[in-house]
Amino acid sequence: IIPYVYGSVYNASKAALHAYSNTLRVELAPFEVRVVTVVTGGVKSNIARTERSLAADSIYLPVQAEYERRVKHSQEVGMPTQQYARSVVRQVLRSPSRDTIWEGAMSWVVWFVSTFFPRSVMDWYMTRTFKLWRLQQNDAKKLQ
Repeated sequence: IIPYVYGSVYNASKAALHAYSNTLRVELAPFEVRVVTVVTGGVKSNIARTERSLAADSIYLPVQAEYERRVKHSQEVGMPTQQYARSVVRQVLRSPSRDTIWEGAMSWVVWFVSTFFPRSVMDWYMTRTFKLWRLQQNDAKKLQ
């Protein structure tokens, strides 16, 4: 849904599940099987329990502080796991016509921006938030 930087493989797996759920919803509808896609924002979990660090020769060293902040960010602002689970179950049971549920920290913001703005807005936001512009400046210095 969004280009949450330094997580491309994880993001790709979530996008694949999103597409899979959307397809299953259509394929199983004739059998009256309901498929709900849950788009999850930040949720506190054990996903960041393993320390990750950049290699000594990483091209991302100029933004190492932002990389480290990003790795732990969802845990700092995430919705408590039990609260998230209760909310998702409640929404699934309460709204039988909904095919998508947005839940977790910042999920409504992502929904709003991805619904009403061009993709370039989120690209710009991620570039600024995680200071990716520093990489361009650093690369330009190397070329001089």
